[in-house]
Amino acid sequence: MPLFRWRWLTWLPAFALLAGSVWAVEILKDRPTTLIYPPFWHTPLGVHRGTPELLALFIGARAHFSSPQSLACTHLLSATEERSAPGDDFRLTVLGANTGEGDVIYNPSLTRLEVLGDREAHPGLFTRPTGAAFAPDGTAWVSDPAQARIVRLRPQSGLLVPAGEVPPPPGGWLQPWGVAFDSAGRAYVSDPGRSLVFIYSSSGRWLQTLGPVLAGGVRLEAPRGLAVTDAGETWSFYHDDYLFVCDRDGRRLLRLDPRHPERGVQVTADLENLPAGPSPPRCAWLALDYYENLWVTDEQRCQVHKFTRHLEYLVSYGGPGSGDGLFDRPTGIALYRHFGQVFIADRQGAHYFWIGTDILDPAVGWLQRPAGLVSVRFLLTEPSLLTLTVRAPGRAPETVCTRRLYNSGPQTETWRIPEAWRDQPLEFVFTAEATYSTREHFAKRVSLRWRQE
Repeated sequence: MPLFRWRWLTWLPAFALLAGSVWAVEILKDRPTTLIYPPFWHTPLGVHRGTPELLALFIGARAHFSSPQSLACTHLLSATEERSAPGDDFRLTVLGANTGEGDVIYNPSLTRLEVLGDREAHPGLFTRPTGAAFAPDGTAWVSDPAQARIVRLRPQSGLLVPAGEVPPPPGGWLQPWGVAFDSAGRAYVSDPGRSLVFIYSSSGRWLQTLGPVLAGGVRLEAPRGLAVTDAGETWSFYHDDYLFVCDRDGRRLLRLDPRHPERGVQVTADLENLPAGPSPPRCAWLALDYYENLWVTDEQRCQVHKFTRHLEYLVSYGGPGSGDGLFDRPTGIALYRHFGQVFIADRQGAHYFWIGTDILDPAVGWLQRPAGLVSVRFLLTEPSLLTLTVRAPGRAPETVCTRRLYNSGPQTETWRIPEAWRDQPLEFVFTAEATYSTREHFAKRVSLRWRQE
């Protein structure tokens, strides 16, 4: 994928890091690329946004998008041989809870959609399904709080078929909502009506209950969205044991170790680390990537927020609208951790993205002016391979680093200006590549022009 070509100029006055003198930079920046749409040949028939019109084209009048909620993804159901061919497992089946219509929609192949739970073919299967998740073996669990039950779906001849209900936990279900699976097939189910999270074995046997009071006196308050990772997860950089929970009507995020809950709970109380916006955030569903970054949909602000595994805020992507890179009250999110494929549902349908990377807030300032030593600061929204070059008029470019791996978050690099370049205007060129398969198609470039003063 070529670099995006839309650019704008921003003048940014700021203070030097240590010298205290004012310096000026000119930043040449591309459009936001924390998420990018894949190229044509990596999409089904070139489609990267599902719309009501496309849904009607594929399945006619059988279903309509109506208040979609959770999304889940797994290997393509119609090609079971893909499970033994890891190089081709980027072809996925995506399952979505179409809550307002009382059904679920999924694609058994790249060019086919199916509806399960529609009133004609499967009357009474679902009323208002919300949560959906795939176990490692391809079995899906779908929660239906309106019926206070969880329905199991199993793959059969490339399709999903009903396979009974999950037995209720002690005390029964009140409002089963979110579902997530770990690498061993253990299921985590949130019940906001009881302010509890239940843990089940891969066979559907209740194992444990978390809440309502957690370690340190932290109380679960109507938990909904869930995401989980564990030490056995293949596509994990850190192999942590974490359960992430969204509660308080989407106003709070929690992180805990479900196997050792006594170790404490990390809390982002009322999401206070999000930047100010036109409305309070209201988070809906969660997903984790290979680096255990947490992706959170925000239907109130029509954005997706990205946090590190320590719940440190990184960036927000999108905004209200119906075009590319914009959302209409986004809800469900599913992420395939191996290749960084991201699916996001909103009121008008669904988006298909790849994880990209962005370079934010680049800045240069003096560390030791007499020695010509400067500090170069920037923020990466994704662990990236970064190349940094510096240019001066009439001079060959100087390379500070070449495809050096940096983590996401704020970063600093130091560089000594050559004697012959002193007092000349400089241009710092940052090029970042995400470590997923997007690096073969996309690189983000940001240019910063700095006048030595």
